[in-house]
Amino acid sequence: MIKKNVFVVGLGLGGSRVGCDFQQKNYGSYLINGSLQDNKTLPDAKNVLVLEGYDGLAGDRSLAFEALKNNKDILQKVMSIEEKVILLVATGGGTTGSGCITHLANIICGKLPDKIVCACLMMPKADEPIQKRLNAYNTAKELMEIPEMGALIFINNDACDSELNKINYNLVNMLDAFFTDDSSSNVSNFDDSEKLKMLSDHGAFVIAMRSDKADPLDTSKIKRVSTQDMVNALTAKNIFLPINNDGIVAHIGIINQKDNHIDEKEIVTAVGTPENIFTGNNGNVNIVCASGLGFPTEYIANMGKKAMSEQKQRLEKKKCFDILEDLEELEIETEIIAKKPVNKRREISFDLLRELD
Repeated sequence: MIKKNVFVVGLGLGGSRVGCDFQQKNYGSYLINGSLQDNKTLPDAKNVLVLEGYDGLAGDRSLAFEALKNNKDILQKVMSIEEKVILLVATGGGTTGSGCITHLANIICGKLPDKIVCACLMMPKADEPIQKRLNAYNTAKELMEIPEMGALIFINNDACDSELNKINYNLVNMLDAFFTDDSSSNVSNFDDSEKLKMLSDHGAFVIAMRSDKADPLDTSKIKRVSTQDMVNALTAKNIFLPINNDGIVAHIGIINQKDNHIDEKEIVTAVGTPENIFTGNNGNVNIVCASGLGFPTEYIANMGKKAMSEQKQRLEKKKCFDILEDLEELEIETEIIAKKPVNKRREISFDLLRELD
């Protein structure tokens, strides 16, 4: 299993909540936040690193640079992480998490090139405030533009009406099942090197997990999870932003529960033709995952454009047209998101990196 090689960094309140759930499963972790009020809501949290002098960033992501710069001890702790995989977790709509995650990703990728840096970004609901959606848009865009990044996991908070804790629970349980799998068989195995390979791919990552159970009508029989159940869980009924219909995928991983065999061809038909298909048997649950997927740019771009349109309407009512020039960066075509060259925020992150030398 690769669990001992995974370290979780929860950023802001939302990221810290997920990080705290990983702590309950004994993962190495840091929880980074500046708001003392936020930290009080997590009484069982361990390894809490407080951004001194910044009791929340009040919606302004740009303040994250100064917060990190003035708390270099936190940066040094992150740079000292020994585990191979570093999973950064934050809410896209917040401030501390969304503001810090891209700086930390840039710094780790630049300073520790041997690490696999992954990110999990929880995207706001469609009816959340304008600034939260703009923050999430910009954060997602910046993460996509870091070529050294590994897997990016985009969580859709609209997946459950008001059950964000349920989303967090499912996310942590699925990733934990992936990280802790040690199933083996004489036929084929989904080994640790293959799991690390999937996590190292620059692209979107999704995972589905379902379990064979006793038939409620006849407990002597087992109700098997079908291939279609797994297809639905991977592409439709899940907690992630929608998979693009572009057929882009690097790797597909399948873990079959004992005596159950998911049809690989059906997964390929639903997701796309990958470079590799990694298969294991005798797992505790049925798992299907895909990495190196095309980024969900259409969904994110539409969210950003809608938020931008609402912002313009709001500003028109206030008759403050002159400040719109600072927001023009959002006026882009969907396909440009993943192709735009290194941004100014990455250069700012490198300023922090140079100060650590």
